[in-house]
Amino acid sequence: MNRWMNRRTLVAAASMTITLLSGNVAQAQSSFPDRPLKIIVPLAAGGAADVGVRAQALELEKRLKQPVVVDNKPGGQFLIGVQALLSAPADGYTLLHLNAGMVAVQAVQKNYDITKQLMPLTLSGETPMVLMVNPNSSYKSMKDLLAYARANPGKVNYATPAVGSIEHLKVAQMEKVGGFTAMNVPYKGGGPDMLKAVIGNEVDFTIAPAIFAAQFAPKGMVRVLAAMESTRLKDFPDVPTMAESGLNVSPLRIWGGFAVHPNTPAPIAERLFKELSAVVVSAPISAKLVPFGMILQSSNSADEFKRQISDEAVWMGDLVKGLNLQ
Repeated sequence: MNRWMNRRTLVAAASMTITLLSGNVAQAQSSFPDRPLKIIVPLAAGGAADVGVRAQALELEKRLKQPVVVDNKPGGQFLIGVQALLSAPADGYTLLHLNAGMVAVQAVQKNYDITKQLMPLTLSGETPMVLMVNPNSSYKSMKDLLAYARANPGKVNYATPAVGSIEHLKVAQMEKVGGFTAMNVPYKGGGPDMLKAVIGNEVDFTIAPAIFAAQFAPKGMVRVLAAMESTRLKDFPDVPTMAESGLNVSPLRIWGGFAVHPNTPAPIAERLFKELSAVVVSAPISAKLVPFGMILQSSNSADEFKRQISDEAVWMGDLVKGLNLQ
């Protein structure tokens, strides 16, 4: 009888514990957030992505009525930032800012898998890209550049942020489709140094944000040969797309977005998706970031954002197989 009573008491206690824990989890989810949040940016402070995230963090604070701290964790080819998110509790209070360059690093280094190890939430914005040359270049069009590159393998060079960067992989795709070879010249300073290299005639071309072209093309400091878009850019209506120039490659935009720990409870992930989706297209954010060439848009769903990342990982992964970048 005592043994039966003890067993009954243990079962009842266990049941009560489960009920209490479930109640606590539900209460935590319903009161989310009740303390400050943190957004990890796997890049150095002061860059374009960092400036954008900080602006979005301020708007997110207003909607959630809690402080949102931006924590820069550069280095390790984004791995430090990824590990910081995975080491944090899966409670939605820590987010990671994603960027298109992380997909390229994933394809080359295979140190992480964004869609499997993280929970992508939503796109936050995209930046159109263009191909530019020096204004005194003999290449008056993309067709001129292609013709010379095909006739002179390896003699055309171009600037990128690094070997294995998204810009490098896109040119590799262009080489494969267009039947030419060119030499990659990495510039650690990224966009600004790449632009200086074109203006200074150190390289034949570069692929960079259209905002740079909008700033320097009217001054006669660069010439835009092609838009890396499916349609022509409104700021450059006379500049053909890459497809119109004879290269049928996929469009290229540098994008940003947000992710949380993969084990984040669904109600909290859904709340963050809703709030972030509203923030990234809000009037204050548009006023701050659109002048810098960003196209502000959120994903229709977390699954849509995940598919976007997966699709990019496919074409980049296919290219890496033939580049021997390991």
